[in-house]
Amino acid sequence: MADVKNFGLKGIGDDVQLGKSGGRTKWSSGNTRFEFYESDGSTLAAVRAANVDVQGTLLSNDITASAISIAGDATITGDLTVNGSTTTVSSTNTTIADSLLELATGTTGTPANDVGLVIERGDSNNVFIGWDESEDKVRAATGTFTGSSTGALTLTAADFEAAEVKGTSFNDGTLSMTFVDDDAFADNAANKLPSQQSVKAYVDTANTNLKAYVDALDIDDDLGIAGDSGTGTVNMDSQSITIAGDTGITTTASGQTITVDLDDTAVTPASYGSTTAIPTFTVDQQGRLTAAGEAAISTTWTVSDGSTTSAIDAGDTLVVTGGSNLTSTVSGDQVTVDLDTTITGLTSVTSTTLTDGTASINSGAITGATNITATGIVSFGTLTDSGETIAVTKFVDEADGISNNDNDTTIPTSAAVVDYVANNAGDGLLLRASFTADSSDSTFNIGTVPNVSGRTYYASRVILNVSTEVSGGSVAGMLVKDNAGAGNTLAAATENDVAVGTYVIDIDYSAALTKNAAIQVAFVQANGSTAATPTGGVVNAQVEYKFV
Repeated sequence: MADVKNFGLKGIGDDVQLGKSGGRTKWSSGNTRFEFYESDGSTLAAVRAANVDVQGTLLSNDITASAISIAGDATITGDLTVNGSTTTVSSTNTTIADSLLELATGTTGTPANDVGLVIERGDSNNVFIGWDESEDKVRAATGTFTGSSTGALTLTAADFEAAEVKGTSFNDGTLSMTFVDDDAFADNAANKLPSQQSVKAYVDTANTNLKAYVDALDIDDDLGIAGDSGTGTVNMDSQSITIAGDTGITTTASGQTITVDLDDTAVTPASYGSTTAIPTFTVDQQGRLTAAGEAAISTTWTVSDGSTTSAIDAGDTLVVTGGSNLTSTVSGDQVTVDLDTTITGLTSVTSTTLTDGTASINSGAITGATNITATGIVSFGTLTDSGETIAVTKFVDEADGISNNDNDTTIPTSAAVVDYVANNAGDGLLLRASFTADSSDSTFNIGTVPNVSGRTYYASRVILNVSTEVSGGSVAGMLVKDNAGAGNTLAAATENDVAVGTYVIDIDYSAALTKNAAIQVAFVQANGSTAATPTGGVVNAQVEYKFV
C-alpha cells in the first residue's frame, strides 16, 4: 500500500465517496458536508475524535457525553431534564415564569431539613427566609449556612420590616399578645393589648366619673387646727392658714411652698477650741448659741527614767518605744512593754540551759529541735539519721566521683550523679519530647545535647510519632535540625509527614551534634522551608544518639 500524504479531486460537481469495504467517507455536495457510513453505504457510522471544533451550528437529536462544556450561548428547543442531585444557576438576574416554586420536592415521611431561600452575602452572614422544622414556624434569620447546608440550620433571628404584619397573636419571646378594641376594658387579661382609641375612651370615662365624684363632695366644712397650746378653725372657702415664726424663726411662702428658717445669731461661724484652748459658749432660752469664744490652757508635766527628766507640753504625745528586742503596745490608757519572741543582735547570753519550750541548748548540744534553718554555710562532722542509724560524713562532688566513694556514709551532688550516669549509662542515649499544636508555635525542642568534656555526640535515629494528624497553617511536613534549628539537618521535610503514623529516620553519624544545644523540630509548608504554625495535632518525638 502506498503512503499518500496529500491528494485532491478537482472538477467534480457531484458526490465523492472514498472507501468500499469497512467504513466509507462521503462528500455530499448537495448538503455541503462530509458524511460517514458503515460498510453497507447507507447506515450512518459513529465518529470518534479527541476534540470537535464546530465553527457553525452543531445539529443533533442525541448527544451523549460524560461532560459537555459550552463557552457561548446554548438554545434548547425541547425540555431540559437534569437527573443529578445538584443544579447550579449563575446569573446576574433570573426571572421565573412559574407561579409557584416547590422546594424539597420528593420529601416523604417526617421532614428533617429546614426549607427556604438562602441569600449569599459574601463576608457577612447569609440570610435565610423559610420554614424552621425545629420551631415549626416561618423565620427570617442570619447565619453561616450556605445553599449546600442540610438538616437543622443554626439560625439567629434577623430584623424584619414590612408595611403590614397580620397574625392571630404576637410573641416577644415571653408573652403572646393579641390586639383588642374594648373601650370598657371588660376583659382584664395580661395577654391583650388595647388600641389607642380604647385607652383614650377608658381614661376619658374614668376622668368624667372622678370629676362627678369630686363635685358631689361637701368641701364647705371648716378645718380645725391645733398647736402645742390652743386650737383654731379655718374656713376652707374664705380663709388661709398662716404659719408664723416665733423667736429666732422666720417663715416665707412662695407658690405652694412654705420655708421655715432659723435666724442668724451674733456667733461667727468657726471652729472653736485647740490643743492649747478650750471653747466657751453662751446659750439662750431657746437653746441657741448667742456667743462663742476660747479660753487658753497651759499644762506641762515631767517624765523621768530615774536619772534624766524631760518636760511634756500640753498637746504633745508621749511615745514609749520598745528598743532592742522590746516591743511596746498601747491599749486604752495602758502601755505594755514585752520582750520580743525572736531576739537578735545579742553578743552573748549566759544561761545553764536556753530553751523556747521545745528545743534546748545545753553545753553546746541542741536537743528537741524540730527544724533547723540556716542562710549561710552549715559545717558538720557527722550527720546521723536516727531511723536508719546512717552517719553521713561528707558530700561527694563531681571531681571526687561516685566511683571513688561507693559507701553508705557519703551523699553525692547532682553534678556527681549526672557525671556518673553519663559515664556508665552505656552507648545508647535518648532525647524525647511531646508537642500539642496550639495555633501559636511553629517549632518545638526534643531535648538538649549533653556537654561532657572530651566527648563528641552523633545522632543515630530520629523517630516522629504523629498520634493526631497535624493540620492548619498550611503545614505540610516537619524539619529536624540540631543547634536549636540553626545546625545540621537530621531529617528533611521531604522525609516526614504530618498524617497519623510513626516515621523512623536512620542517620549514618555523618555530622557531630552541637553540644549544650537543643535539637529542634520545625513545621514547614510544602516548599520544605517556609515556617508553618499548625492549629491541631499531637507529635511525640525521639532522638537516639551516641558519643565517642
